[in-house]
Amino acid sequence: SAHTDDLLQPPPGPAALLLSSLAPLPSAVPLAPTAAHAAAQTDTIREYTRPAKTANSEYNDRSVEAPVSWLIVEDHRLEACNAAGKCVTYSSHPILRINGEGRTALAHSLDTWSKQEAQDAKKGFDFTYECKKGDLKRGFLKETAYFDYSVIAKWGRVDEHMISFCLFGISYAGGAHPMHGKGGMTFDAKTGKEVGLAAIVSNRETLLQALAAAFRTQYPNREEELFAYDIDKQLERIHPAEKGLDTFSWYMGTRGELVFLYSPYALAPYASGDFTLTIKREDAPELFTKAYPLK
Repeated sequence: SAHTDDLLQPPPGPAALLLSSLAPLPSAVPLAPTAAHAAAQTDTIREYTRPAKTANSEYNDRSVEAPVSWLIVEDHRLEACNAAGKCVTYSSHPILRINGEGRTALAHSLDTWSKQEAQDAKKGFDFTYECKKGDLKRGFLKETAYFDYSVIAKWGRVDEHMISFCLFGISYAGGAHPMHGKGGMTFDAKTGKEVGLAAIVSNRETLLQALAAAFRTQYPNREEELFAYDIDKQLERIHPAEKGLDTFSWYMGTRGELVFLYSPYALAPYASGDFTLTIKREDAPELFTKAYPLK
């Protein structure tokens, strides 16, 4: 799954893991009487798969279609509806698969990834569904559907060597506002294996310096908003040395740049929003290894 340590969300659903969903079920059938569903025997579910949207589509709960014809993107959606047909809870997660023959290793990895998202989404759906039923009993938010979904929000580098993209996840289980966050995912297009940050950057110290410089350039005069009031200290706090490069959420952009994603609460309070820090190769040539060079 994508690295999502920065996303603060209790249940391990698609928004929490930025990946998600559920194994195929018949549409419009009674919900099984599990712990989460026992209080709602009259509720039914609809389950279906939708094609990805075009980049200029107005829908924000749909993944963006891939920039290459050999990669297919779909969104698998599950809805719980009450006896009146009103949606009370829904979840969705992206599915990636190869179009055509070949690319066997990558096809297997994408299938494994999609199945993991299905399991995570089931957990997220159960959590939000249970929260919704509890709030309904107490008379809260009767007209508001709870949700937990993730989408592929933006594509980075996609070619014969690498597939890299940004996921957006959001969850609402009651309260003042939803919780949301972004995460990156990168595959080696030939082997199908996930690409670790250690293959791309030279070392942690150089990376932290480049991130601090990127923050000061891209978000000038905003260090006082940070929990530590200093970007160097804040980065050291959330990326401790003993964790190496395992705490970073990132993807590679279309020009080979590295894009690092910080969800609300990672660097600053929720009111400050999220932060996206981009490091271009020309700005930090000492940071990038020789792996996955651009043509």
